[in-house]
Formats: sequence, C-alpha cells, structure tokens
Amino acid sequence: MINNMRGFISSLSPLFSKYKIEVFLLSMALFIFVFSVLFFFLSIERIPNEEPISQEQIFTSIPQEKYFVDLEGSVERPDVYEITSGARLKDVLIASGGLSVDADRIYFARNFNLARLLKDQEKIYIPSISETENNVLAATQTIQSQTNSSLAQPANTININTGSMDELDSLAGIGAITAQKIIQNRPFQTIQELLDKKIVNKGVFENIKNRIAI
Repeated sequence: MINNMRGFISSLSPLFSKYKIEVFLLSMALFIFVFSVLFFFLSIERIPNEEPISQEQIFTSIPQEKYFVDLEGSVERPDVYEITSGARLKDVLIASGGLSVDADRIYFARNFNLARLLKDQEKIYIPSISETENNVLAATQTIQSQTNSSLAQPANTININTGSMDELDSLAGIGAITAQKIIQNRPFQTIQELLDKKIVNKGVFENIKNRIAI
C-alpha cells in the first residue's frame, strides 16, 4: 500500500512541476482567505457591546435657552412659566393645567394657534365667556392699542384691531371682503396672525406689513 502511495505521489510530480506557479498562487490565495476569515471573527469578539444613543440623549446634550412667558386669564393655573426655546403655546397651556371651565373655547379655537412658537417675555391672555360676550376684551385691547399707537406708530400706520372698514380697505391688496375678515377675527396679538389665520396670503402681507400694527 505504501508503494502505491509513493507511486501516486510520483505520478503527480510532473503535474506539480508543470503548474507550480498556478499551484503556488492558489495556495497563497487560500492562505489569505483563511487568515482574513480568522481575523474577522477575532475582531468581532474584541468589539465591546455599546448601547445605542437615544434621540432623547442627543437633544438633552444641546443647550437650550430659557424663556419666561406670562399666561393669564381663563386657565387653571395663571402664572409666569419658564420654558425653553422652541416651546409652543400648547406646551405652556398643558403646564398651566389647560383651559378653565369659564374659558371661551370657541373664541380660543378661532384666535389662538396652539402650534405657535413662543417668545421671551410674552404675555398671553385667555378670555372667559363673559368677557367675550360683554366685549370686555375688545375694549381693553382698544385702549391699549390706542395708547401704543399714539406713542410709537407712524401717522400712516393702520391698527388692525381698531381700524375702520374704509381704513383697512385702503391697504394694497385688501378689499372689502378681506377687511371684513380682519374685523371678524379681532383682536390680534401680532400682525403675523393675519398669515397664521390665512386671512391674507404672503404676497399681500409683505406689501402691507409696514403699514399695519397692533
């Protein structure tokens, strides 16, 4: 049997001699493949198990500026609330416990945007049903607007909370129908609400923003 093996090996010698370069290259390729596989599995074992970074950790690592907002009127807990930049009206309303029983919810839904971004030192007043029915809020707003107008507004500026139908109609792009919408949606806290409530489009707003005020 040993002689047979020797004979078999001897018969392969001419074949190895003829293709020795090919055999060498094939052997090297096989060696590199086996080494790469072993190195790959050993590397995986050395990698420590790291916990994934949550989205909450990412946001908490970013410093946020603190604001103060004065929320008054028909809410459960009227107070000055500390918020972070990016907070919206909905956030501070939740912090206050929500609207109180006497709040005019229809008026609130029509005139307040829960998604509105809040600013530092902002004051927000939520009227009650009795206040809107007796027009108390409008009267207060009118007095405040007239005071502010006399102190700061140019002579040709129109107050969208107190301006007459004819005055509003005189603005570029504002006709009788749009002027009526402005009057029906009073009072406004900012002129930006004309866009937020879709009373005017952006083009008209850009044309009149320097001629209107609160």
